[in-house]
Amino acid sequence: MQAVNMNPNVSQVRTFGLVMLGGLCVIGAVLWYKGLLPAAGWWPDAGWGWRGNGWHVTAVILWGSGILFAATCIGSYVPGRILYVVWMTIAMYLGMVMSTFLLSILFFLLLPIFSLIRFKDPLRLKLKQQGSYWEEHDPHEATLDRTRRPF
Repeated sequence: MQAVNMNPNVSQVRTFGLVMLGGLCVIGAVLWYKGLLPAAGWWPDAGWGWRGNGWHVTAVILWGSGILFAATCIGSYVPGRILYVVWMTIAMYLGMVMSTFLLSILFFLLLPIFSLIRFKDPLRLKLKQQGSYWEEHDPHEATLDRTRRPF
């Protein structure tokens, strides 16, 4: 497990604020566009303006949060540092939980499917009833042209 930097420098806090601004604005823009879509289509049906639905409200909240993050982190070091430490600590624990959850799904749901699928025996590992496992080797021609194409 990687530890959270509890004492970031000013540059790291400002970069964090700008990254949060960019990320939240992009997510807000996607949600704004989602609020424009009709129920059964893929293109906005009546302009790009405010509709007042939940998607647009959420987008405006995310944009405001991004601006607040950036203003706090760029404007003052101490509150920005607190935001940085709290956010990174939550992200670290959330990452631990999600990686454990996703790997558990992979292990318990996906891998048994592959164990149920039977392939031919490409390595010829099945036990023979009699005789040895020796296979005769077919030698290739020993020419200069053959050395140029080894496979």
